[in-house]
Amino acid sequence: MAATWTVAACTGVSDVVETPVQGHVDEPQAVSFSAYVNRGTTRGGYQGTLSLESLKLDGVGFGVFAYYTDNHVYSQTMLPNFMYNQQVTWDGTLNSWTYTPVKYWPNETGDNGATTTDRLSFFAYAPYTDVDASTGRALVRPTTGIVGLSRSIDSGDPYVRYFATYVPKDATDLCWAVPTIDKTKPSVSERVNFNFKHALSALNVQIDADVDDGSTGVDTYTRIYVRSITFRGFAEKGQLNLNNDQNNPRWNNLDCDCDLSSDAITIYDGRRDGREGASASLNEQRTGLNPDIVQSVPYTLDGGSAWGNIANVTAGVTNTSVNLFNSSTASAPIFVIPTNEPLYVTIVYDVETFDSKLTSQYLSDGRTHGSSIENSISAYIKTGGDATIQMEAGKKYNIRLHLGITSVKVDASVTTWPTDGTSANVQLPN
Repeated sequence: MAATWTVAACTGVSDVVETPVQGHVDEPQAVSFSAYVNRGTTRGGYQGTLSLESLKLDGVGFGVFAYYTDNHVYSQTMLPNFMYNQQVTWDGTLNSWTYTPVKYWPNETGDNGATTTDRLSFFAYAPYTDVDASTGRALVRPTTGIVGLSRSIDSGDPYVRYFATYVPKDATDLCWAVPTIDKTKPSVSERVNFNFKHALSALNVQIDADVDDGSTGVDTYTRIYVRSITFRGFAEKGQLNLNNDQNNPRWNNLDCDCDLSSDAITIYDGRRDGREGASASLNEQRTGLNPDIVQSVPYTLDGGSAWGNIANVTAGVTNTSVNLFNSSTASAPIFVIPTNEPLYVTIVYDVETFDSKLTSQYLSDGRTHGSSIENSISAYIKTGGDATIQMEAGKKYNIRLHLGITSVKVDASVTTWPTDGTSANVQLPN
């Protein structure tokens, strides 16, 4: 007897595909589900963002953990002995979500003689990731995205291990479902309902030049290069607990069952020239900045040539807004783990000016004929009313840095994925 799945939007506008389970209540009854997903979880406008529709098309589906506890209530001593990371995929022919092997509701009498006390508890996440059940490690061994799950021998709540990436095209969205705990055998047509929510925040940072003297951009003798940017207010790695009925997902530290706090996350220009980091071994461990806004490979300015005449000199930050991260699409976001802490940014950048009269070696990578001034500016990112931004799951944060010679200006807006929010202009202090 096949299981039945339905899909609907969480906004209350139902789009349910019904295939009723047949049979008498005492007959074997397949476990069936309905899955709801936030209507904002759509790929349209958010590169890499998860939706049930995309899971259908990709053939990936979502993963389910289920615990059979007989007549006992669910507790941290229980094992996922009914389903472990069960993949559920869309069957276009049957027009339903299916899985194999099909599981049936327990129909035996409990220890106290009552059939209605047998209990199942269900947890789910998306997108599905294939793992080694004995180790919990993803079989593909990715370095970012979903890198692992709890093991099949681990008792208690299942979890998902996640690492962020700073390359938007590689960014993986993650959803978790409100669990169903201690579910007894339902009526014939009743389903276990999953309500999927975003576990991450989407972050898009764009950057352009806004020279303080009022000119429209940087002249042909000047370049602005980003050396590094440091964020506080979110985490790049953590462990998502799937036993969560709150609006905000439960993220824990990877190494302990403790609340996750934000990291000081620095993204460097990637040149490994010794300008950042305490030592060569620690220098520039995270890269991911847009190559158009960082200094190109070492070169020498000679013959009195201006910047514009050197073919291998990158443009740096100009008055055209581009993605801070490595993407040709300005609006493409990355996904990070929210920690409900104020968003704080430090940006380090060089203002370099060509001058044929200056011939001393002024940079560690051997450039000549010019001057280079390093700038470092830090500030909290704020919206209207001078309130700091505290990132939350299910929201997209759009930040635009206007990089000047001596200051940074910021436009910041926050949107929930289904509904647009408001924006505000903010001046960062020098």
